[in-house]
Amino acid sequence: MSFPERDLKSKLDEMEAQINRETASPSQDSSSKSVLPEVEFSPSPKIQGWIDSGKAWFATLPQVGKAAVAIGGVWLGFSVVGAVLHVVSSIVTIGFAGLLLYVGFRLFNNKN
Repeated sequence: MSFPERDLKSKLDEMEAQINRETASPSQDSSSKSVLPEVEFSPSPKIQGWIDSGKAWFATLPQVGKAAVAIGGVWLGFSVVGAVLHVVSSIVTIGFAGLLLYVGFRLFNNKN
Protein backbone atom coordinates (compact mmCIF):
# COMPACT_ATOMS: atom_id res chain seq x y z
CA MET A 1 0.00 0.00 0.00
CA SER A 2 1.47 3.34 -1.01
CA PHE A 3 1.67 6.37 1.27
CA PRO A 4 -1.31 8.26 -0.28
CA GLU A 5 -3.49 5.16 0.07
CA ARG A 6 -2.51 4.73 3.74
CA ASP A 7 -3.11 8.43 4.34
CA LEU A 8 -6.57 8.22 2.76
CA LYS A 9 -7.39 5.09 4.77
CA SER A 10 -6.34 6.72 8.04
CA LYS A 11 -8.35 9.87 7.22
CA LEU A 12 -11.36 7.70 6.39
CA ASP A 13 -11.00 5.84 9.70
CA GLU A 14 -10.74 9.15 11.58
CA MET A 15 -13.86 10.52 9.87
CA GLU A 16 -15.78 7.32 10.62
CA ALA A 17 -14.78 7.49 14.30
CA GLN A 18 -15.80 11.16 14.45
CA ILE A 19 -19.21 10.41 12.91
CA ASN A 20 -19.74 7.55 15.35
CA ARG A 21 -18.87 9.82 18.28
CA GLU A 22 -21.22 12.56 17.09
CA THR A 23 -24.19 10.29 16.43
CA ALA A 24 -23.96 8.15 19.60
CA SER A 25 -24.59 10.13 22.75
CA PRO A 26 -23.81 8.53 26.12
CA SER A 27 -27.40 8.91 27.39
CA GLN A 28 -28.84 6.75 24.61
CA ASP A 29 -28.96 2.97 24.94
CA SER A 30 -29.71 0.24 22.42
CA SER A 31 -33.47 0.85 22.75
CA SER A 32 -33.17 4.50 21.74
CA LYS A 33 -35.77 6.39 19.77
CA SER A 34 -35.73 6.65 16.01
CA VAL A 35 -33.68 9.36 14.37
CA LEU A 36 -36.63 10.31 12.17
CA PRO A 37 -38.61 13.39 13.20
CA GLU A 38 -42.05 12.89 14.67
CA VAL A 39 -44.89 14.48 12.76
CA GLU A 40 -48.03 15.44 14.62
CA PHE A 41 -51.30 15.35 12.73
CA SER A 42 -54.20 17.11 14.36
CA PRO A 43 -57.35 17.14 12.23
CA SER A 44 -59.96 19.81 12.63
CA PRO A 45 -62.60 19.23 15.35
CA LYS A 46 -65.25 18.46 12.72
CA ILE A 47 -63.12 15.79 11.06
CA GLN A 48 -62.05 14.43 14.46
CA GLY A 49 -65.75 14.09 15.32
CA TRP A 50 -66.34 12.08 12.16
CA ILE A 51 -63.36 9.86 12.95
CA ASP A 52 -64.56 9.29 16.52
CA SER A 53 -68.13 8.52 15.45
CA GLY A 54 -66.81 6.13 12.80
CA LYS A 55 -64.67 4.34 15.39
CA ALA A 56 -67.63 4.10 17.76
CA TRP A 57 -69.87 2.74 15.00
CA PHE A 58 -67.22 0.20 13.95
CA ALA A 59 -66.74 -0.93 17.57
CA THR A 60 -70.46 -1.74 17.87
CA LEU A 61 -70.43 -4.06 14.85
CA PRO A 62 -70.31 -7.84 15.29
CA GLN A 63 -67.25 -9.72 14.03
CA VAL A 64 -68.98 -10.59 10.74
CA GLY A 65 -69.88 -6.93 10.24
CA LYS A 66 -66.30 -5.84 10.95
CA ALA A 67 -65.03 -8.37 8.42
CA ALA A 68 -67.56 -7.18 5.84
CA VAL A 69 -66.56 -3.55 6.39
CA ALA A 70 -62.88 -4.48 6.11
CA ILE A 71 -63.45 -6.44 2.90
CA GLY A 72 -65.57 -3.61 1.50
CA GLY A 73 -62.86 -1.08 2.39
CA VAL A 74 -60.18 -3.13 0.67
CA TRP A 75 -62.42 -3.59 -2.37
CA LEU A 76 -63.17 0.13 -2.50
CA GLY A 77 -59.49 0.97 -2.11
CA PHE A 78 -58.49 -1.33 -4.96
CA SER A 79 -61.29 0.11 -7.09
CA VAL A 80 -60.03 3.66 -6.53
CA VAL A 81 -56.43 2.64 -7.29
CA GLY A 82 -57.62 0.81 -10.42
CA ALA A 83 -59.58 3.84 -11.60
CA VAL A 84 -56.58 6.12 -11.08
CA LEU A 85 -54.35 3.69 -12.98
CA HIS A 86 -56.88 3.55 -15.83
CA VAL A 87 -56.91 7.34 -16.07
CA VAL A 88 -53.10 7.49 -16.04
CA SER A 89 -52.80 4.76 -18.67
CA SER A 90 -55.39 6.55 -20.84
CA ILE A 91 -53.43 9.80 -20.61
CA VAL A 92 -50.19 8.01 -21.52
CA THR A 93 -51.90 6.22 -24.43
CA ILE A 94 -53.38 9.45 -25.78
CA GLY A 95 -50.02 11.17 -25.45
CA PHE A 96 -48.24 8.34 -27.26
CA ALA A 97 -50.85 8.29 -30.03
CA GLY A 98 -50.56 12.07 -30.37
CA LEU A 99 -46.77 11.78 -30.62
CA LEU A 100 -47.07 9.11 -33.33
CA LEU A 101 -49.56 11.23 -35.25
CA TYR A 102 -47.28 14.27 -34.98
CA VAL A 103 -44.22 12.33 -36.16
CA GLY A 104 -46.24 10.79 -39.00
CA PHE A 105 -47.57 14.21 -40.03
CA ARG A 106 -44.06 15.72 -39.99
CA LEU A 107 -42.68 12.84 -42.09
CA PHE A 108 -45.59 13.03 -44.53
CA ASN A 109 -45.34 16.82 -44.71
CA ASN A 110 -41.54 16.74 -45.37
CA LYS A 111 -41.90 14.29 -48.30
CA ASN A 112 -44.13 16.70 -50.19
